[in-house]
Amino acid sequence: MSLHKKMMVVFTLAITFTFFSLILLLQFYIRPLNTRRIENNTVQLMQARASELGSWLNQRISELRIIHQFPGCQTMDFEQIKPYLAQLNEVLKEQYGNPEETFAVGGLDGRGWVNDNLTIDVSARPYFREAVTTNKEYVISQPVVSKSDRNAIFLICYPIRGESGETIGFINGSVNLARFSEITDSIDVYGGLVWLMNREGSLYTVSRESELSQELSAQDLQSIARRADSQEAGCLYQTVQSGRQTALFYSSVPYADDWILCAMVENSRIHAATTQMIHILALACLALLLAAVLFTSLLSASVLRPIGQLQKNMAQVAEGNLDSFYKGFGNDEISVLGRSFNQMLIELKRLIDQLMKEQQQKRQAELRALQSQINPHFLYNTLDTIQWKALEYQAMDIAEMIQLLSQLFRLSLNNGKEIVTVAEELAHVRNYLAIQKIRYGDAVSYALEAEPSVTRCRIPKLILQPLVENAIYHGIKPAGRPGKIEIRLWAEETSLCLQVADNGAGMTPQALKEVRRNLALSLETDHYGLYNVNERLRLRYGNACRLHVKSETGKGTCVSLQLPLAETLADNPLIS
Repeated sequence: MSLHKKMMVVFTLAITFTFFSLILLLQFYIRPLNTRRIENNTVQLMQARASELGSWLNQRISELRIIHQFPGCQTMDFEQIKPYLAQLNEVLKEQYGNPEETFAVGGLDGRGWVNDNLTIDVSARPYFREAVTTNKEYVISQPVVSKSDRNAIFLICYPIRGESGETIGFINGSVNLARFSEITDSIDVYGGLVWLMNREGSLYTVSRESELSQELSAQDLQSIARRADSQEAGCLYQTVQSGRQTALFYSSVPYADDWILCAMVENSRIHAATTQMIHILALACLALLLAAVLFTSLLSASVLRPIGQLQKNMAQVAEGNLDSFYKGFGNDEISVLGRSFNQMLIELKRLIDQLMKEQQQKRQAELRALQSQINPHFLYNTLDTIQWKALEYQAMDIAEMIQLLSQLFRLSLNNGKEIVTVAEELAHVRNYLAIQKIRYGDAVSYALEAEPSVTRCRIPKLILQPLVENAIYHGIKPAGRPGKIEIRLWAEETSLCLQVADNGAGMTPQALKEVRRNLALSLETDHYGLYNVNERLRLRYGNACRLHVKSETGKGTCVSLQLPLAETLADNPLIS
C-alpha cells in the first residue's frame, strides 16, 4: 500500500475512533475530570498570583534591605538619614501608594522620624516589639490607620542591626491598602470576588470590602482561615449568606507569614465553562471527521511533494554541493524543516569560513607572541649597553640608575606572571624607591617593615609600587619639605595587611570624601594608582578585599589594604 493510501486510512480510522470514544466519555469522565482540572488550574493561578504579590512584597523588603545597608543607618546618623529618606520617599512613593511619606527610621525606644514635621511612636505596637525582640528579618503589621494622612495601611518593620548583630533601631515602610487593592482587583478568577487577608481574618484589601461583607461575615472569614491552615493552597466549598453555592480558592503569599489570597466563584460559573468545553469538543470532533474524509488525499499529496524535494536537496549536499537550498514556501512543518535545513547550510558555510579565519588568526597570534618575546630581551640588552657606556665614562650615578631601572623592568614584566610573592613585590618597591632616592636625595626617605611569615604569600604584582608612587607625587612633593614613606606588611587573623603611609601634604576632608566616593563607584581620577590597585583587587578577590584611605591636611595620608589570607598562601592550589 502506498504512503498516500496509508495516510488516508490511518487518519480516517483514528479520527473516527476518537469521535466515538469521546461521545462515550463525555458524560461519564470528561465532565468530572474537567471540573477537577479547572479547580487545579485555578489553584495554580492563585498560587501564581500569590507569588506575584509575594514578589511585589519582596521588592519592598529589598528596598528596606538597601536602606538598612545605608552607612547612616548603621551608625544611626540622622544627618545622613534624613536627606536619604527624603529622596527615597520622592522616588518610591508611587510604589507604596502613599501621596505623602513612606519611610520612618527610629531607635529602640520606638520613636521614629518620618519628616521634620512628623514623628511616630510605635513602642507599644505588637509588630515593633516582635521585630526588635526576635531574630526575624522583618515583621508585617496588621492593617492600621496612617498618622500622616489617616489612610488605611500596613507596615513592614525592618530591624536595624549593628556590625555585631545587635538591634539598634528600626525602619518602617508603610504600604497603602488602596495600592494593594488595585493589585488584587486586577486578578480575574472567573469574574469572582478576590481579596487578601491574614489567618486571623483581617482584610488587607479595601475596595470591595462592602461587597464581601454581604456574602461572608467576620466569623466566616475566620472559619475559612482556620480551614486553610492545613495546606499552602487549595479549594474549599462554601455556602454564602445569600444561599449561593460557591467555590473558594486560596493560596498562601510568599514572604508574608500569615497572608492568604482568596477568590470566591459561583459553582455555576465553573460548571458552565465545563459544559461549554464539552459542546465545543463534540462539534469539533464531528467537523473533523467530515473534513478528514474530504481532505486527507490533498493533505497527503501536499506533504509528500515537499518531502521528495527536501530529500533531493539532502542528496546533493551529501555530494558536496553546499548551495543546494530548499525552495519551498509555507508555514507547515515541512516548510519549517526546509528552512531549518537552509539555515543549517548557511551555518555550515559560516563555520567553515570561521574556521579558516581562526586558523589564520592563530598563526598571526603565534607570530606576535614570538615577536613579543624579542622585545623585553632587546630592552634589557639595550639597558645593559647604556650601563656599560656610563661606566666607561665614569658616570656612576647614571650606571646605578640604569641598573635599578633594568631590575625594575625585569620584576615588572616577571616573564608574564601576574602573581608574585610578597618578597618579589618588596624587591620591586625597593628598586623603585632607590631610583627615587637618587632623583630626590634627602627629600625622600623610607622605611620598610615586613613580617617574615608573609614574605612567601602570593599577591597580584604591582600592588605596592603604585601606592608608593601616589605617596610621592600626591603627598611628599606638594608638601614642599622632606618627607618619609613607611611601608608595613603583616598577617592579622584571616587577612594579609599592607600599609603605605606618608607624612606629606595630606588631603582636605572634601578631597578625601571625593577619593573614597570615586573608589566605591570605580570612577577613575588623577589618583590613578589608587584606582588601578582598587580595580585589580576587586576583579581578583571581589568583596573579600578592602582598600581604605585615611588622610589629614598637613599630616599625611595612609592607604591600607586587606587581602584574604587564605587566597594568598603559597600552597593554595587556586593561585595561578
